[in-house]
Amino acid sequence: MKIILTSLNARFIYSTLALYALKSYCRQFSRKIFIKEYTINEKVLDIAGDLHREKADIIAFSCYIWNIEATLEICAVLKKVNPRLFIVLGGPEVSYDPEEILKKNPWVDCIIPGEGEETFYQLVERKVLDLPWEDISGLVYSKNHQVVKNPLWPLIKELDCLPFPFSQEDLTHFAGKIVYYESSRGCPFNCQYCLSSTIHGVRFFSLERVKTDLVKLIDAGVKQVKFVDRTFNCNLTRTKELLSFLLRFAHRKINFHFEIAADLLDEEIIDLMGQAPAGFFQVEIGVQSTNPRVLEIIQRKMDFSRVGESVARLKNKGNVHLHLDLIAGLPGEDMASFEKSFNDVYHLRPDHLQLGFLKLLKGSGLRNRAEEFGLVFQDHPPYEILMTGEMSFDELVCLKKMEDIVEQYHNSGKYLYTLDYVFGWEKAGPFKFFQGLARFWEKKTKEKMLRPEAKFKLLFQYLQEIYPEEDELLFYDLLKLDWLLFQPRHTLPEWLGGNRKQDRTLDISAYLPWARRMTLKEIYKKVAVEEFHYFFLLEKGRIIERKKKKCRAIIDYTHANTGIIFVQES
Repeated sequence: MKIILTSLNARFIYSTLALYALKSYCRQFSRKIFIKEYTINEKVLDIAGDLHREKADIIAFSCYIWNIEATLEICAVLKKVNPRLFIVLGGPEVSYDPEEILKKNPWVDCIIPGEGEETFYQLVERKVLDLPWEDISGLVYSKNHQVVKNPLWPLIKELDCLPFPFSQEDLTHFAGKIVYYESSRGCPFNCQYCLSSTIHGVRFFSLERVKTDLVKLIDAGVKQVKFVDRTFNCNLTRTKELLSFLLRFAHRKINFHFEIAADLLDEEIIDLMGQAPAGFFQVEIGVQSTNPRVLEIIQRKMDFSRVGESVARLKNKGNVHLHLDLIAGLPGEDMASFEKSFNDVYHLRPDHLQLGFLKLLKGSGLRNRAEEFGLVFQDHPPYEILMTGEMSFDELVCLKKMEDIVEQYHNSGKYLYTLDYVFGWEKAGPFKFFQGLARFWEKKTKEKMLRPEAKFKLLFQYLQEIYPEEDELLFYDLLKLDWLLFQPRHTLPEWLGGNRKQDRTLDISAYLPWARRMTLKEIYKKVAVEEFHYFFLLEKGRIIERKKKKCRAIIDYTHANTGIIFVQES
């Protein structure tokens, strides 16, 4: 008996935790179970061919909105070329309406909705022993052209009974990679766009168990541990103990990503996060909207004033990567309301602002009430919103284009000082700015992606057009500053002063002590000197002082993050 657990991930760097959890739970049969992961960018026939070559008896697929259509195509191919193959589906995308999926896809033998550990284990055991399997709790299957749905297993109360998902062999392959990990299941909130709202309550692994697991991942040299907990900080006492524990490993080259409710943070948690090295902690905060009426409709409890205070304090620490989310297309939110939500969140200065679009997931409260709210959405995955009672299709299309601009300019982090300066005095607001930049891009080029030099030039032209009264030399210098700090060395475009002869008259050692006792040739392997029309004083990613005065800047490439020192001419 050979069993394959597989899934199609959204990107190569991602993995599916469920596959490892299922194999680990079936440890008695682990030598018969193999994990194969693919991406949605691979061709259906290539994946089907690879799986067919495995000559497996059972293939089980983990199904999500991003892979369900390709997964079903693969299943159809595999069953045609090997009718004896036993195909199992599981995962959130098949858990709500398994009966319908079986009717439309007769090549699927059974579906395991919801938590699948015990059901999958019993299925494997019965198959290995060649015993009848149709009475297993939690299974949905077809028999004599009729769908049979067995009663579900109760949710696992004591999560510590679940084994650590990863084998020692798995860990040896995880060095330098992103690994997903759960320390809890469930969510305390009831957001109507989310499937977590369909199961009430939160269940936790014990702290000792979580600590033991995390040490294994840290010692394996993983690049990032990404917690899949829906609200990492829903229990403050537990959160503080876990953060304190993780800080013991602050000297390791690793970081930890959490989804948190920022309005639940207290000063002690913020102080704990502030003790970490830069980038050690990454937090994702789902704001979704700042309109109280919208939040009430979607049943999302949030105090945005407290969110703002917490984000400001975290931002002031200067070491925590902040990722804030908005959802476009929520019921009750028109363009004016969304513009305010966007500006409210942007002014918190997140490192990453994700402008997402509502997905009407099967089984979610909003999907069940879609007609009531005038929500029109795609019939097929990812079930993305097309129009609402308050927002037209054209408006959502415009937001899609704006999303791409925000991603390329703000979220890339490569235009930090230019954008920080503009939004320090721009009265129309960030939403209008990015909306206008999206239109300007569309007017200038039909290309969806541009090389860095072209993107910088396009932003320069946009700034010239919308702020004709401003000194274009200031915009020139800001973009030059951003290029030197956030683009590879030796790539400065000619229009920003690249390819000119390097100025070597400045005494570098007077500003950079490490340059003492080094030859001029050695020094200029590590630095560059560039001319500016403006002098800038920088602090924590912001320009705290500027004045128009010709000066030179020393760009120091000796650290991972490029440094810069502005030198005023005497």
